[in-house]
Amino acid sequence: MNEGNIPASLLNLVRADLEPVTPLPAPSRRLLALVPLALILFFGPPIYWGWRTNLALLPGWTSWGLSALESLGGAALMALALRQAVPGLAVRRRWMWLAFAGAALLFASVSLTTAHVLPTPFHDTSSWSRIAWECVFMELPFVLPSLAISAWLIARALPTRPALTGSAYGLAIGLMTDAGMRLFCQVDQPFHVFAAHGGVILLGAIGGALTATLIERVKYRRLQVRGGLDARRN
Repeated sequence: MNEGNIPASLLNLVRADLEPVTPLPAPSRRLLALVPLALILFFGPPIYWGWRTNLALLPGWTSWGLSALESLGGAALMALALRQAVPGLAVRRRWMWLAFAGAALLFASVSLTTAHVLPTPFHDTSSWSRIAWECVFMELPFVLPSLAISAWLIARALPTRPALTGSAYGLAIGLMTDAGMRLFCQVDQPFHVFAAHGGVILLGAIGGALTATLIERVKYRRLQVRGGLDARRN
């Protein structure tokens, strides 16, 4: 079909939809833009809530080293999410699931290693739920704005699997936030860490998946409405 055989109404519809766009930066450049956010998540919790009182008792590789490793793991997962949001650059689904498994393994390894080096059992078992909820609420002020920023970056692309992409950046934010919380929370008992800190990471993944899916649905409906209006005009 050449241009002479295309209906004029269709040509007018396509021409009306054409407009200049700003090229999307490469995923690596967008990841660099998130470096300040990663630093805030790393240093923000201990600076805002206070450094853990037993930080000096932890070897450097256990405190700063493992937190830095967890933060870097979150950054790597964020890079994967930014790549996954661009059609043509997305990796296969099984690689994403392997990345999720690696993130869970990293979190578990960091938590169990810290608990082994400096165990801090609860002396008052009746207060564990209160302490767990305190950590959850202390993490949320850092997690929620970070999820919004990441969702905006993802929304500027066109993820073909929004739920999977959203889960990736939600997990990434959760890992980077937990890396900072380890420098504040002095309770390293595994049950507390997996229930409270791990719970926030899981909530981040679920929230990221729901947010990304909702954003893509809204974008699709806007395109449908816009296409219908343009068709009526022509």
